[in-house]
Amino acid sequence: MSRTSTSKAKSRVLEKVQIYRPENPGGPSLRDVSSFLADFFPTVEFRTVRTQLRTVKRSDKERLASSIAAARVKDPGRRDQSFAPMFGEIEYELRLIDGDAKAAGVVYDGRKLGGIHQSLLDKGSLSTCHIVLTDRLVSTFSEDDLRHHLRTVVSGFPSIISVPGIVEAPARPRAYCVHKQTLEMMGASQLELEQLKKKFEGKFVDYGDKAIAEVIKGLTLQALMFHLTLQPFCGDRSCRLYNAHWQEELIESQIARGGLCEKHSGQLLALGRNPRIAWLVDPGDTAQVLLEK
Repeated sequence: MSRTSTSKAKSRVLEKVQIYRPENPGGPSLRDVSSFLADFFPTVEFRTVRTQLRTVKRSDKERLASSIAAARVKDPGRRDQSFAPMFGEIEYELRLIDGDAKAAGVVYDGRKLGGIHQSLLDKGSLSTCHIVLTDRLVSTFSEDDLRHHLRTVVSGFPSIISVPGIVEAPARPRAYCVHKQTLEMMGASQLELEQLKKKFEGKFVDYGDKAIAEVIKGLTLQALMFHLTLQPFCGDRSCRLYNAHWQEELIESQIARGGLCEKHSGQLLALGRNPRIAWLVDPGDTAQVLLEK
């Protein structure tokens, strides 16, 4: 076999998964994520490293901050969010990059954010899967209702997982939303709103819950499945690969059951034995197009 043929064959095999920590320190523990994935893929190397944003040279930080600021979603009803970021927005992003501020409340276009993180990667083959965890809220534009919607995971090269999106993206129970809206219209205190949350405890994931770390396991598995098959989701809500749109679904698929359906259990067993990127037609050309897109 020629050196080129050997190289192409090797680029079809997943060798390493690199998981990037969120920007804010003190977030959910990622200690068990790699071991969870390694149980499925014993021949793959798993590494958890600091966010890419902390590795940027000082001379490039302002340009990076400007790009991130320009990825904000200011009008959920518009597909195109092109605008020139304001000075204050760039300064805010600079402080986030330096760790002097915490991401909170701002929504970013998940595709644009993925492109920014992709530009920070060393160009190479798809033998390494990159999964970026972020403390930013991310959204993508839906063709169904022509609006941006918050997401927990945006699949790509790399895939982006939004930690606050675990709380904010899947809708909370209708009964909770109705009660909360009624209380807010009546001028309820923060204490009353917290008491309402306690009544619905276990019905949705909230900030600070230990369950977030468990959900991250399933989302990283979805990202890894996209990398290998381009098909990260399952229609069975008892499966870790289910794409939850409601908090009840998220809890059922990732926490209450936390397993795999029969189909994906068998598929992951086969992929674990031979973690090949089967969708590549021409590993060299196709991988290069994806990594430079």
